[in-house]
Amino acid sequence: MRTRIPIAACLIVSTLTGCGYNRIQALDEQVDELGSNIEVELVNRNNLIPNLVATVQGASEFERGTFTDVAEARAGLEQAREGVAEAVEEGDMQSLAVAADEANRQIGTYINVAVEAYPQLRATQSFMALQDQLAESENRISVARRDYNEAVRTYNTYVRQFPQVVTARLVGAERKEPFEAPEGAEQTPTVDFGTGS
Repeated sequence: MRTRIPIAACLIVSTLTGCGYNRIQALDEQVDELGSNIEVELVNRNNLIPNLVATVQGASEFERGTFTDVAEARAGLEQAREGVAEAVEEGDMQSLAVAADEANRQIGTYINVAVEAYPQLRATQSFMALQDQLAESENRISVARRDYNEAVRTYNTYVRQFPQVVTARLVGAERKEPFEAPEGAEQTPTVDFGTGS
């Protein structure tokens, strides 16, 4: 009888150490953190948008005739910006992907309209610096999406392996969805600085 208790205790301890519970929790936290990083980068990009609008508005003060086109493009950009903010609050990655794609499209439209209306913007340092910041922001978003998807792949693979699959079912660890671009998002927005190319 006495030998059965230590053997049973050893079996329970060895089973619990190999169940993967702690690893599942660590991977889940990593996925959540990297998902938040995408949201942070999208919010940072959205914070650059008012600067872009202000730069173009400053150049437009002396050209009121084309202000309507710029105002319409700005309205679309602001609407897309609000869509990203709402998706960030909801935390739904699919909605966030759709909103981010729409913001990308609107940024391209706004820049095209602004540069056509105010070609002197190409020469201003603030406009060029803002363009660089937007490009850097897009690169950071791309890296954040890639890191998130890699963490989701690692998590999903781990919770489907034996014996972790048993633990995952017991604790309700479900498959995570990767960040996927919405349909048609593979086309990059066209930004034409009047060069004809």
